[in-house]
Amino acid sequence: MTRARFFEVRCPEDAATNSGLRKQGSPESRRQETHLRRMEMNFSRRKFMAFATVAAANFSSIPVFAQDASTLDQVKARKQLRIGVTSAEPWFFKDPLSEKWTGVGVAMGERLAADLGVEMVPVETTWSNAVAALQANQIDLMFVLDPTEERKKAIDFPDTPLFYYAMGALIPEEAPFMSWAAIDKPGTRIGVTLGTSLDKNITAIVKSAAINRFSNNDEAIAAFAAKRVDIVVQFHPALVVQYARLKLGKVILPSPVTPVATSAGLRKEQNTAFRDWVNGQFAELYKAGVPNQMFRDYLASKHIDADEIPGLIKEAW
Repeated sequence: MTRARFFEVRCPEDAATNSGLRKQGSPESRRQETHLRRMEMNFSRRKFMAFATVAAANFSSIPVFAQDASTLDQVKARKQLRIGVTSAEPWFFKDPLSEKWTGVGVAMGERLAADLGVEMVPVETTWSNAVAALQANQIDLMFVLDPTEERKKAIDFPDTPLFYYAMGALIPEEAPFMSWAAIDKPGTRIGVTLGTSLDKNITAIVKSAAINRFSNNDEAIAAFAAKRVDIVVQFHPALVVQYARLKLGKVILPSPVTPVATSAGLRKEQNTAFRDWVNGQFAELYKAGVPNQMFRDYLASKHIDADEIPGLIKEAW
């Protein structure tokens, strides 16, 4: 019936030849229109119910979490551990051809996921957006996220550090810089990655030099290669990898050298099961030297001699 009505609307010239057509506004015409509307409404209701049934069947396969379900419960139910990833070697690196993610952070995610018997899923983000991604439940962990006081107001961290590193600087080969005081001079252009603890630290240290902020480590290094900045400040493991690839300038640890503990960010929640589990994992892995071995393995994959570089265990420095 709906098809016939549709045909009549689209082809009025055919309808005009219909001997059964009643004059517009006649009682018979109104009865026909009322009948058609009722049938159309019934058909629409049937379509809606069919759609609702299909939708319910599809959504029934999606895990529904209780309001107080911890991240650990959600990870086990979902059978996935979602970690944030961003372009920042040696922590995270995406192969441009295979689009596969590797790096220390990825290896750590795979290790924790294996211990839980779930799949590790990389989710692309940025350092500046990682906190928001955790709060929005888009990721479960962001490795190599330093536990600054500002971040602690928004997200949680395990008590045990993941590992340690130091603030380093990539400088021109002939530059005389050996200290942060020597770097902080008018006219010096410093490149740093936006939203990182390095950004916060260098902002507190520098009073005279100009700070240029970039969305990721690679952009900062590209600016150094193009001589748009004079110095790039990153943690020493990342700088070593960048230098090995770039073959420009030299890497130094300006004095004073201070070990910095890094960690992994996770959501704030009343149920601390996930934080407690991650804390225990970090303690065991650091004691066993696992993060440092992951770092050495990644350097070896890039044909870099790890024996010439300070590792991630501060007690060995």
